[in-house]
This record gives sequence, C-alpha cells and structure tokens, in this order.
Amino acid sequence: MEYIKKTAENITKHALKVIDLINEEEVDKMIDCILNAESIFIVGSGRSELMGMAFAMRLMHLGFSVHVVGDVTTPAIKDTDCLIAISGSGETKAVTMAAETASETGANVVAITATTTSTLGKRSDVVVNIESKTKDPGKQPWKHYTSHVLKGEYDDLTPMGTLFEDSTHLFLDGLIAEFMARLGKKEVDLKKRHATIE
Repeated sequence: MEYIKKTAENITKHALKVIDLINEEEVDKMIDCILNAESIFIVGSGRSELMGMAFAMRLMHLGFSVHVVGDVTTPAIKDTDCLIAISGSGETKAVTMAAETASETGANVVAITATTTSTLGKRSDVVVNIESKTKDPGKQPWKHYTSHVLKGEYDDLTPMGTLFEDSTHLFLDGLIAEFMARLGKKEVDLKKRHATIE
C-alpha cells in the first residue's frame, strides 16, 4: 500500500499543478470547438487513446455526437466537426496524420500535448498544454522534471507517460464537469444515456 498511496499522492499533486498552468483562453477555445461542432472525433494512441475514450464516453452521456478514430463505425470527418488529438510527444504518427487529415477537411483541431512546439502543436487550431514528462523525456524534455526528481517528488513510480496521461484524464474529467454546469446537466441526465446492452 505504501507505493500505491505515494504514487497516487504524487500524481494528484502534479495534475493540480499542471492544470493550473493551462492557458484558460485555449480551454475556452476548446470548449467552443466542442459546443459548435456537429460531431467530435477523438484520436490518441496507447494509454492516451484510453484517456480519449473515457472522455468520448462522457461526451456521449452529455448528448454530444462523438466518435473515436479507428472504430469501425467512425464516419468521415467534415468541416463542421472537431478533432481532439491527444499525444504527449505530439509526434505520434497516427495522431499527427489524423490531425493533418482533419485540418485538410476544414475541421477544427484541438491538441492536448506536453510538447506545444511539436508537429501536432503546429498543425492544431487550439493547443492545450499538459506540461508533463512524456514517455521519452530525452526527446521531449519536461523542464520541471529534474528539479522535482531531486526533491524526491517524482521517480520511477510514474514511468514513461504516466504523469501526462493521468493529468490529461483529470483535466478531461474536469472539463466534463464544466460542460455539465454550462449545459445545466445533472448525473441523472447522463445516466439516461448510459449503456444498457453489455
């Protein structure tokens, strides 16, 4: 239990610091993109994709038309749609290709990344910076990582992209709460769209 508690505490502390650093204007732009989109498409790879899928589920519960890129039922993206692309490095091939395709169709592209100067960052209309260590900190260095390790705050208990992925997940869950408040939705409203066929 010692490592579980320590890791959970470190991840939570980190996520709160990171979320506090996010540019609020970019978050407002992201919210506008989602609210004004005919459909929302979400793309990621590996654990980032899992964070995106969790967000997609909650958006669906709120009544949005949402698709996860790569699913067999995902339709073509249009200029009235919005793509949310998640990649810590901003260089994940499948994610950058999806962003390029979406941009070419005229859809709005929202990047959630730890590397704003990346290929993904440059191809996006909105960039939400989750300032965290990625799975390859040598190529995408997190400027605060070394100082936090020296203080004993983060170590190998949060390997590779853990800090980025968990911070992204908490940010996106917080965004769902923001949508609930703005749209006047309660938990009972979301339950109406919860899966009944398992």
